[in-house]
Amino acid sequence: MKKPEGNVLLWARRLLIYLLGLLLMALGVVFSARSGLGVSPVGSLANVLYQIGLSRSAPGWVNLGNCTIAVYCLYIASEAVILRRDFKPSMLLQLAASFLFGQLVNLAGVMLAFLPEPGGYLHRMAYLLCSVPLVAAGVMMYLSPNILPTPGDGMSLAISKRSGKSLPASKTIFDCTMVTISAAVSLLAFRKLVGVREGTVICALTVGFVMRQLQKPLQKPLLRFVGREAKVDRYLEAASQGYLLDKTGKPKVIVTISREFGAGGYEIGLCLAEKLGVTFYDRQLNELAAAQSGLSLETVEELEHHMERELVYDFKNAAYDMTNGALSPEERLFVAQTSVIRQIAAGDESCVIMGRCADWVLYSDPNCFRIFIHARPDERIRRTMAKYGLDEAEARRQMVSTDASRARHYKRFTGREYGKQMYYHLGVDSGMLGTEESVEVITEVLRRWCDVRGTHPLDTL
Repeated sequence: MKKPEGNVLLWARRLLIYLLGLLLMALGVVFSARSGLGVSPVGSLANVLYQIGLSRSAPGWVNLGNCTIAVYCLYIASEAVILRRDFKPSMLLQLAASFLFGQLVNLAGVMLAFLPEPGGYLHRMAYLLCSVPLVAAGVMMYLSPNILPTPGDGMSLAISKRSGKSLPASKTIFDCTMVTISAAVSLLAFRKLVGVREGTVICALTVGFVMRQLQKPLQKPLLRFVGREAKVDRYLEAASQGYLLDKTGKPKVIVTISREFGAGGYEIGLCLAEKLGVTFYDRQLNELAAAQSGLSLETVEELEHHMERELVYDFKNAAYDMTNGALSPEERLFVAQTSVIRQIAAGDESCVIMGRCADWVLYSDPNCFRIFIHARPDERIRRTMAKYGLDEAEARRQMVSTDASRARHYKRFTGREYGKQMYYHLGVDSGMLGTEESVEVITEVLRRWCDVRGTHPLDTL
């Protein structure tokens, strides 16, 4: 049981990170507003209203922070209209976040009052580029404690929920709508674009991407500091429903097989399952994961077979990372597959599971025997050419690309290096042994492993 003073300290940390995150975002907003090149789409209308106030010699209270509060209140009202009965009273707490952020924008304006007015376009662009990492770091920090979302996040989620579109598509709709409205208001007031320009597009395209780069080294220590788990872990805990691992000591064996592309891991896994007389889980996992995640089977298989390069992935999924309320399709698939694997492991059956990070998922399960299948590159190229009818250049390209994709996926969700021998009970060189002899070697080692454990769950052993 945690001590009361420990809880107070933890919440103090969370509040500190939350406020620092909002302050960094506010500093970024002020930098981009000072640039004169526009701010991010979510703040563009507030910036245009502020510019109108400046041009009309409005009272001092018509400042950027208060205009931000007014626009954010408009967003909350729009959420209520979009969601109707699905708008929960707790969502009104976004009002508190709006007033807090607006006042922090005013504070940031005072803190940066020493900055000179930009003299030329390069000076303006420098201010704008300073704003991007500030906003990105601020979003990462304010999301980490998961205290109160800002209405900008709420609008994208509301559009996604009502329309059924993905979060990136919904965010694009919201951003384009706000840019269009802001541009229209600016043209009516000034007969030209003021407060919403090329900087708005630059911010829209780069903030999420920069935030993903910052998350790679900083997110885990940041989450530890505030005593929270990652978004994927929260969803995974709920989806797994307690099916973590079997601690009852039931006599069974779960063999997980990881492999290099072209090393024949699938054929070895299938033959091993047949020899042992157990279920071979491969495509069935896709079907079960599709049912659990809500993704179509076609989408699941496309995600597995066509993993994007890291740069493309970072741009594509930036919108998901800028909210605590939604998982990307890849994250949803990982959560569903992991949950399915845990449920299988919690049952009574012995089985062979192919890929899908199962070695990591069941790493602490005493019934799990982990194998990695590898071979020399020339052997794998030769096998790939024969299996798929490819020429050598295309076989080599597929080998390199698939290995890299698997390694990135594994690293992204497990934090480990793919194929590192310390994580496996057995490494098998299939190029030297061939399929049948590889199965014989695995069976013999598996029998000895069962002897050491003092259990003999498989009659064929």
